[in-house]
Amino acid sequence: MMHPDFDQIVDRRNTASFKWDLVHKLYGDDVLPMWIADMDFVTCPKIIEALKRRIEHGIFGYTFRGQEYYKTIVDWYARRYGVQIEPDWIVNGPGVVPMLSFLIEKLTQPGDKVIIQPPVYPPFFRVVENNGRRLVRNDLIRDIVDGKPVWKMDYEKLESLIDDRTKMLIISNPHNPVGRVWTFEELEKLYKIARKYDLIILSDEIHADIIYRPVKFTSFLAVGHEGVVVLNSPGKTFNIAGLTNSYAIIPDRTIRREYKNYMENLELLAGNVLSLEALKAAYECDDWVDALLSYLESNRDFAYHYIKTNMPALVPSHPEGTYLLWIDCSEMNVESPAKLFLERGRVYLNDGADFGAPECVRLNFACPKSVLQEGLERMRVAYNSGFELKECRVDNDEYEICREIRTEVFNKEQGIPLELDFDEHEKTARHFLLKFFSRPVATARARQIEPGIWKIERVAVRLQDRGKGFGKKLMSLLEEKLFSEGAQKLTLNAQIQVKDFYVKLGYNIVGSEFLEAGIPHVKCEKTRAEG
Repeated sequence: MMHPDFDQIVDRRNTASFKWDLVHKLYGDDVLPMWIADMDFVTCPKIIEALKRRIEHGIFGYTFRGQEYYKTIVDWYARRYGVQIEPDWIVNGPGVVPMLSFLIEKLTQPGDKVIIQPPVYPPFFRVVENNGRRLVRNDLIRDIVDGKPVWKMDYEKLESLIDDRTKMLIISNPHNPVGRVWTFEELEKLYKIARKYDLIILSDEIHADIIYRPVKFTSFLAVGHEGVVVLNSPGKTFNIAGLTNSYAIIPDRTIRREYKNYMENLELLAGNVLSLEALKAAYECDDWVDALLSYLESNRDFAYHYIKTNMPALVPSHPEGTYLLWIDCSEMNVESPAKLFLERGRVYLNDGADFGAPECVRLNFACPKSVLQEGLERMRVAYNSGFELKECRVDNDEYEICREIRTEVFNKEQGIPLELDFDEHEKTARHFLLKFFSRPVATARARQIEPGIWKIERVAVRLQDRGKGFGKKLMSLLEEKLFSEGAQKLTLNAQIQVKDFYVKLGYNIVGSEFLEAGIPHVKCEKTRAEG
C-alpha cells in the first residue's frame, strides 16, 4: 500500500456533512469545525475499492452477514487486541449508540439506575434518561502529574452509589473525551465491583484502534465475560461512520439471547450491503491504520504543545487514545468557553457542558496538520482577547487590587516590609493591573528614571496564578505600551530565582549580583531594538 497522504485537504462542504455543513448553516461559512468525532481524511483505499466492486455489481438486494464477515471480526480482535472471541458471541446493530439504547431497554426496568462516569460521551446521558432509567454519575477523578492531567476512576465512590436498583454501568474505553486507555488492573477492579453487586457492564470500545505508544489497549473481554457486553464499530477508525454498522460481543449466553430476541422483535436483522463490505475490507487495512496512528500521534503532540506554549492557562489532556483533546478552560472564567472560541475565534469545538463539564471543550485533531494549526491559531486569538492591561491611578479601586496582590506576594510570602514595597515613588509611579477575562491576575509598576529609560518594578503574580503565562503576558503588554510611548530602554532588578524568566524575555543581565531588601538581585536591561 502506498503511504496515505493525510496532509491532503478534502473539501467536505456541500456533502451533507454533519461536521461541516451543519455548522456552516448554523454559524456561517467562516467557522472552522473541529468538533464531532469523524476525521477529515480519505478512508483506506481497500475500502473504497471494495465498495466500488460491490456497486458495479448493480444489485443491492437483502443481504445477510456470512461466516466471512464474522471471521473478519474474530481475526481483527486476535490480531489487534490479543483477544480470542467466538463468532457466536457477535451480535449486530445499526450503530453503537442505538445498541446501547437497545441493551438498556432490554436488560433493565424503568426506574432502574445506570451509572456513567463523566465527563463522558454525551449520548451516554441520553440513552439512560430517554429510556426512563435513572442516571447516576460517578465522576472521574483528575490529578495533575508533571503538569499533565491524569484521570482515574473513583472506585470508592462507585461502591457507595450502588443500591438494589442499580443494574448497569456504562464505560468508555478508550475514554471519550479525556483519552484514558484503562489498564488491565483498572478494568479488573471495576469488574470485581460489578460482579459483587451483579451489575451488567456495557463497554464502548469504538476508539480501541486509536492507541498511542507505548500504551496498550485492554479490551474488557480480556478481563472477564460474565455480565460483560463490548460494543465496537469500524466507523471511527476508518472514517466510515456514515455507513452505520456496529456489533457487540456478548460471551454471556443469557444476555446474548435477550438481545437477539429483542432485535428479532424489532425486525432489525438485515444489514446494509455496503456497510458489510466496508467492514470486511476495513479489517484488512492494518498498514493504513498504523500510518494513521503515526500521523495522529504527531498531531496530538503538536496540539498539546501549542496549547501549553501559547495558551498556558488552559489545561489540555495528553490522550493515550482517541483523536480527541479534552481542554480544561476553567481559568478563563467564562460561562461557555465553547461559545467564546466560536464568537471570538470562529472555531467550533464540542461544548464540555454536553459531557458534564461546562468549563471544558473538546477538540478533534483528526485533520490535516495545516487545518489543525489554523484552528489552534484561531483559538489563540480568542484566548488573547481575554487579556486587558489597565493603568490604575492611586486613588481608584483597581489600584487597591494592585496593592493586595503585592502585599500577598512581597509582604506575606517573601517577608518584605510594607514600607520598602510602598516607598516614596508609589504616588508618582504608574501602576498596571493585568486582567484575564475580567479576573485580576498580576500587577506591576513603572517609572521613568531618565529621559527614554523606564524602570519596571513590583512585578507580582499571585501564587495560585503562577505557571499560567500571566507574568510573561504582563511583561509583553507593558513593554509594548512603554516602547510605543517612546521608551528607548527598559530596566529592572530581578530576583535571582527568576532571572532566567527575564533572560527568556530578551533582557540582558548587567553587572554583578547585589542585595535589595535582603534578597539577591541582578540588574536587567532591554533596549527598544531588542524589544
